Amino acid sequence: MRVLKISALLLACSLGALALAPAHAESDEKKGLEARIERMCTRLGKSDKFTEMQAKRAERIGEALKLTDAQKAAFKDLQDTRAKARADQKAAICDSKPDVSTFPKKLAFREAQMQRRLDAFKATTPKLVAFYNSLDDGQKTKFEELMRHRMKKGDKKDEGSKGGESDEKDDN
Repeated sequence: MRVLKISALLLACSLGALALAPAHAESDEKKGLEARIERMCTRLGKSDKFTEMQAKRAERIGEALKLTDAQKAAFKDLQDTRAKARADQKAAICDSKPDVSTFPKKLAFREAQMQRRLDAFKATTPKLVAFYNSLDDGQKTKFEELMRHRMKKGDKKDEGSKGGESDEKDDN
């Protein structure tokens, strides 16, 4: 009797999964590149939330490192440069609403995105190096520890995703 109940339950679950498969496939289509671009460009208030989260994170780093006034100024310059680079990246996408209707156009869009990320990286790197060089040896050790922890945390977050593109993960 117990085997019969388990078999019936498995059959019901299998039929349920088959019934949901078309709905799942439809939702996957809505998760395409165009939908991600649209979500990113129409997020109301989430950009402010992200900026607030970044400010809190910067504050925690500053407190953990016990920054001097000069170091705080260098760190603020770095944060401001990163924020501008992020805003420029978003504006470049949202202002022009790229056409990604064909595979070659998607590739061109992704190439442009990679170039914008590289440009942002190049803009922030000198500021990061200047900030890092302003730290004493103990602060550098603590900073590297914080960044290692952050990278491990990011790796775990990426493992949870299914290999898709992120909406706004870039921290440059």
